[in-house]
Amino acid sequence: MQQKPILVSGHNGDSSISQADKPLSRGTLDKYRLVIACVRGNVSVKETMRLILRDVIGPSENLPTLVLGPTAPDEFESHQSNRVGWVTFADGNSLAHPSAGVEIISPDNLLEVNLFIEKAGQGEGNQLILGDFLDNIIKSTGSPESFYSFFCQLASRVRLKKRTAILVIKEDIHDKRVVEMVKRFADVVLEFRDRDNEAGLYFEMRTLNFADNIYTPWVPFPQGLKPLCLTA
Repeated sequence: MQQKPILVSGHNGDSSISQADKPLSRGTLDKYRLVIACVRGNVSVKETMRLILRDVIGPSENLPTLVLGPTAPDEFESHQSNRVGWVTFADGNSLAHPSAGVEIISPDNLLEVNLFIEKAGQGEGNQLILGDFLDNIIKSTGSPESFYSFFCQLASRVRLKKRTAILVIKEDIHDKRVVEMVKRFADVVLEFRDRDNEAGLYFEMRTLNFADNIYTPWVPFPQGLKPLCLTA
């Protein structure tokens, strides 16, 4: 018999709420294979990734692998990582990047992107992959079919290797059909948006936990996990 979806109401710090209902509690995301974080409006991709690294990822012996796109590697210099891939067009600026630990990959070269992620997934323990590289891949891929093929391979590789990939995309700059396709592959989708009222700008989030069949409405972003700045 198919399990009915659990609709979780908003809450105000009720300690009885289970960890499954609080996806941004420390250590709750790395039990899943593929997590997609979708941001809209003034919610910052960079700050969302910093939030995940700082407050959400549980303690681990293995440093995360960053696979970045629009966000430059030097914006994460203060955070230790195992490897850093920068999926960007190799123009003069990116070629001049001073860090020897950054591997630059063209978003047109989907094979190299997959190979980098394959190498990043080697080793023992829970290997975490975090990044916003999908934004550049989606923009540079010639057709939805090509991107679909790439993303199928990526999702299969992450699941086969039993890794955790948390991928952040700027939802409102892409074709809605592509975004919905990405969401369908996910175990968990985290959605962030900005709202405005008489009191000013504020942020909301909701969770679509397909793995556990748990879904939340839009709720104010937890104060303890701010800030999400107003820059892209």
